[in-house]
Amino acid sequence: MPCPVLIASLWLWACPHAAAADHAPATAARTVHFKTPDGWTLAARYRAPRLGRPVVILVHGVAAGKDEWAPLEAELERRGVGSLAVDLRGHGESLRGPAGDTDFRGFDAAGEWPKAAKDIAAATAFLQRQGIAPSRVGYLGASIGANLVSRAQPRPRWLALLSPGIDYRGVRLARAPDGLPVMVAASPSDAYALRTAADYASLRPATVFLRARQGHGAQMLSDREFMDRLLDWIERGGR
Repeated sequence: MPCPVLIASLWLWACPHAAAADHAPATAARTVHFKTPDGWTLAARYRAPRLGRPVVILVHGVAAGKDEWAPLEAELERRGVGSLAVDLRGHGESLRGPAGDTDFRGFDAAGEWPKAAKDIAAATAFLQRQGIAPSRVGYLGASIGANLVSRAQPRPRWLALLSPGIDYRGVRLARAPDGLPVMVAASPSDAYALRTAADYASLRPATVFLRARQGHGAQMLSDREFMDRLLDWIERGGR
């Protein structure tokens, strides 16, 4: 009988690319910049996926930034899933607008807040330039970021909405098209988001509804059980 070790060695020698595809690590995180259609220069932290794996665009809440996603980014990377954590216009390193440096404290409900959905479109366009089609991209938003991704184009592979609200600063929560996998999440300590998430799930029965122990938005990721369930849902492609 042929030696199993010898057979395995011959397979690896004959099929090096197959072995590399299964085990190649994702590339290191790097800071990238791209422009929105209306003239903002955005900064983001990009971790490329393993070959053929999906990428998650991460969209933070008000007065936060891309760093609030650091624990989730590390777990996604461990699973071979890429991530693009964006500093929204007026936040973090994304202060350069068409009229010069501006931060979110000057935004209002009729102005820049609703326009920030264009930031997700710009992030998706950046990924397309890396060879990653929208069909491999999921949108995950927290707080106002959840409302923004619910309104963003192009259509992603799935949507994950952490602590959505009916209306945050003029950005209203949009109902996802039928057939698009959606997950909503909230905690009992956040009555407004919990009620919004429950109502959303009841009006759209295919929606997955997760509950964390406590927190709002990305704070819920401190609940390890919740984060694992979210990661599993992402890894299954929103199913």
